[in-house]
Amino acid sequence: MGGTVAVELVRHWVASSVFAVTAIYKHRSNGDLQFDGERPGPGWYAHGYFSVRLWMLERSVPRRMVVWKRRWLESTTGRTRHSRPPDQLPWIRSCTLIVVLMLWSWLDSDRGLEGHHQVVPSLEGANSSRTVQRWLGRALPYAIEIQQVIRNAVIERSEPRPVEFLFPGGLPPPERLMRRRWQDPSRVFQLWRGLALLVIAASRLEIHVPILLAEARGRMSTAQRTV
Repeated sequence: MGGTVAVELVRHWVASSVFAVTAIYKHRSNGDLQFDGERPGPGWYAHGYFSVRLWMLERSVPRRMVVWKRRWLESTTGRTRHSRPPDQLPWIRSCTLIVVLMLWSWLDSDRGLEGHHQVVPSLEGANSSRTVQRWLGRALPYAIEIQQVIRNAVIERSEPRPVEFLFPGGLPPPERLMRRRWQDPSRVFQLWRGLALLVIAASRLEIHVPILLAEARGRMSTAQRTV
């Protein structure tokens, strides 16, 4: 991968998903993960759990984890809802770290969709090219918002230094990205810049990428989090 930053400087900070580097999840005795979240508001009560299976990374190895999510019941209406973990996207069975890494590996490569290599080698062939294309299609309408929330998370983490301290030369889209044919190049460039901010800032601030990613996603609106 002919990327923006040396792969060996990045791999440590992308090796494990958020469950392995934070206390966001509880660990059940059988190895499953449990996410309790927060009560939606007055009148909502805990109403059990339901599970999903989610591909995550642990020390650069993909693992299919069982995640139990808290369900809530509104006593006056009988409505239910659940707490979604910060690294889960609806209808996608890979955590946000894997999605980000596979998109970044493609966009930041000097090769095309079929010929590029993954930042984390164990993700080679983890998802089909068509799946990664679908992920890109879902992300592009929100590219500028994704870039902005990542930038805000990086600014907060880098204080009191200005964020420009981390990127003295700026982050212009690389020539290898600009010379490819895209249906919506401006949004592709915006998404690349957001992911570049995420990956490079994490390595320079020495913070795990999924932590910075979770902080960024927490700044997005409810609708945007469904990307």
